[in-house]
Amino acid sequence: MTSKLASRLQVSTNQCLVNIGAIDSANTVSDKFAKVTFYSTYNNAKFQLNFLIVSKIADKVPTETFPRERFDIPKNIKLADPQFHIPKSIDVLLASGTTLSSLAIGQIKLGDPQSQLILQKTSFGWVAAGGSIPNQIPDKISCNAVKLDQLLERFMTVEDLDYQPIKVPDDVACVEHYVNHTTRDSSGRYTVRLPFRKGKYNLGLSKEQALKRFRSLHRRFEANPTLKVQYEKDMNDYLRFGHMTLCENDDDDGYYVPHHPIIKESSETTKYRSVKDASVKTTTGISLNDILFTGTTIQETLLKQILRFRTHRFVITADIEKMYRQIWVHPDDRKFQKIF
Repeated sequence: MTSKLASRLQVSTNQCLVNIGAIDSANTVSDKFAKVTFYSTYNNAKFQLNFLIVSKIADKVPTETFPRERFDIPKNIKLADPQFHIPKSIDVLLASGTTLSSLAIGQIKLGDPQSQLILQKTSFGWVAAGGSIPNQIPDKISCNAVKLDQLLERFMTVEDLDYQPIKVPDDVACVEHYVNHTTRDSSGRYTVRLPFRKGKYNLGLSKEQALKRFRSLHRRFEANPTLKVQYEKDMNDYLRFGHMTLCENDDDDGYYVPHHPIIKESSETTKYRSVKDASVKTTTGISLNDILFTGTTIQETLLKQILRFRTHRFVITADIEKMYRQIWVHPDDRKFQKIF
């Protein structure tokens, strides 16, 4: 059913996601369906049907005005569409099962083999098909084939688990970077190089901006001593675990990363933690994040992880403490991660 007709009838619709296949692998997607009772004006027949809602079913049928006067249509039969010979829009397309169940005994063939009109009796009245054979192939022919089998089972289909996303060139380059520049030391710890984009980027000065943010942070500590204690504890953990060392050369080279606290009262482990903000612009209007590849999400989606719980009898979960800080940044790139 077209959305235009559904709107005119003011029928209530429900959400779905159904692919509708047609000729030559063409397809469209319906995201709504409606349950409608379909009555016949010819007799007492009625059908309760589930209609997929689409924006358009087909072009006008017939494609041009049909020469009805050439055929002697019996006057005692009731046509389902008395104006079948005039091109009109198609608002409803019935599935094959409903169509066949509406057929009745009775068929009339009019004309000759070269120009034949077939009248078929149905629950909706007599319908017309066929017509005159043109001398040349018309510019446009309407042909519709819609696959609606197992429709109800597909109403709840909302995600294709086999979907393979298109790979973005930047993501491919990022993966190649880590493949080529990731090493392991004697203890087994990984060391990586920062994934800089190829090209010339003028990373400006960042020290003054980071220092200004650091002084603002101190004023916040003066107003909230508890925050200061917790924040200093988090920073001291960096030093205690060897995840941060004193900068030997405090010059303007590299990048100074501003940082600020994040408070999460609902957390059972870390209520206060520091967040580094590498999106702050330097004097040239470029930040560290601007010249680094973002990379793509490599872990499986949450849905796939939940579905894996059905695979085995037992499930084991584990936590790698401070996981991202277990990976060393190459010494040559550490100048881009300086903080006050």
